[in-house]
Amino acid sequence: VTSYLDDHPGGAEVMLDVGGKDADEFFEDIGHSNDAREELAKHVVGVLKLTEEEKEKRRLAAEKKSGADSGGMSMIAVLVAAAGIGYYFYKQKVDSSE
Repeated sequence: VTSYLDDHPGGAEVMLDVGGKDADEFFEDIGHSNDAREELAKHVVGVLKLTEEEKEKRRLAAEKKSGADSGGMSMIAVLVAAAGIGYYFYKQKVDSSE
C-alpha cells in the first residue's frame, strides 16, 4: 500500500487518515470506479474477520450514523424551502411597488 500513496488520485493524506483502520465504509461512501476497485485488489493485505458481536456493533453504528446524516439533509431541505418562500415574498413586494 505504501508504494501506492504517491499514485492515489485523492492524495496520500486521504489514505493515511484511514491507515490502520477498517476503511471499507469510507471506500464505499466515496463511490470509487471499477478501475479503483481493480487497483484495490492489487493491494489487499487480508480480510478482517469479525465476530458476530463486532458485526452487530458495526451495523448499529452504521444505522446511527445514517440516521444522523438524514437529519442534516432534512435541515438543508427546510432551509432551501424557507429561502424559496422568502424570495417569493420579496419578489411580490418588489413587483407590487413598481
